Parts: sequence; structure tokens; C-alpha cells
Amino acid sequence: MAQADAFKANGASVVLIYPGAAASVQQYAADFITGKTLPENFHFVTDPDLRTVSLYGLRWDAPNETAYPSTIVIDRQGIVRFVKISHSHGDRSSAPDVLAVLQGLK
Repeated sequence: MAQADAFKANGASVVLIYPGAAASVQQYAADFITGKTLPENFHFVTDPDLRTVSLYGLRWDAPNETAYPSTIVIDRQGIVRFVKISHSHGDRSSAPDVLAVLQGLK
């Protein structure tokens, strides 16, 4: 969350999607978020039964995994401007990389 102010300055809303089985996703999500305060332009939602994961083809079918870590930038007109689907946890998009995409949209 160190870059939260930079995202806000760029007019971005950040949506964090926590995927999982409907029977347990709410509890796991609560455990994940407990003790954390999100900036006002960050939104935390759940994806019961992996509906969003399936819709976007992000299913990571490996033990203890649900979805590939992914970053999608959608502009105010609903056009997808950037997508990075990481096939490992270490290959995630960095905040500076996403901020550069946002700067390019101005």
C-alpha cells in the first residue's frame, strides 16, 4: 500500500479480488484482511466459486492455488489498457509499472 497516494493522484480505483469456493471464501477473505486498513480508493471483494476467475481464464489449477496473480487496467470508458497474468507469485506487476500505465492514459 506504499503507493496508494500515487494511485489516488492518478485517479485510479484499485479492486482486489479474493477468489475461492463460496462455502469458505468469506472466512478466508476476512482472515486475509483482518488488521489491515485499505486506502479509500482500494476496494476488496470476493469471487465466490471463481466466477470472475473463470470468466477471464485465470484459473491456476495447482495445489493450494485458485487464480493466477493478475493485473488489469481498465480505463473510464471500460477499455482494457493493460493486462499481466503472472504464472508465478514472483512475476506479479509492480506498483511502479502499473503507475506508468496510468500516467500513459493521461
